[in-house]
Amino acid sequence: MKDTELINECKATGRALNYEVQSAVDIGAGEIDVIWTRKDHANLPTFKLGFFFCPTGGEIPTDFLTQSVAKALLSVCDKAIFLVHDDASLKSVKGKIHALDSIGGVLQLKKYAHAITSDELLGGIR
Repeated sequence: MKDTELINECKATGRALNYEVQSAVDIGAGEIDVIWTRKDHANLPTFKLGFFFCPTGGEIPTDFLTQSVAKALLSVCDKAIFLVHDDASLKSVKGKIHALDSIGGVLQLKKYAHAITSDELLGGIR
């Protein structure tokens, strides 16, 4: 079950930062919890951030991360943001991103996927 309070806080933060906000978006690649979209200039592409709310508490499954990144890529998001509840989960996600990035490949995961706590997200507008 998704944390509706956290989803609502994420949506409110996006609106406060002048993003267009959508929730539970699925354009064929799988559901993304929240997407922030903004077009700052008529001659530049639209910028999209895809937010995924991690399960609560500690260790985050690698499958959750890889599937979420795939959803974001296939949905043409510019960044995949993993929103976590606590520092243990933050450490887990960042460690897995680093480990997956060290395998190599075309995509540099550390430049595409990011993890922040809900407090860090809300601190951006306070």
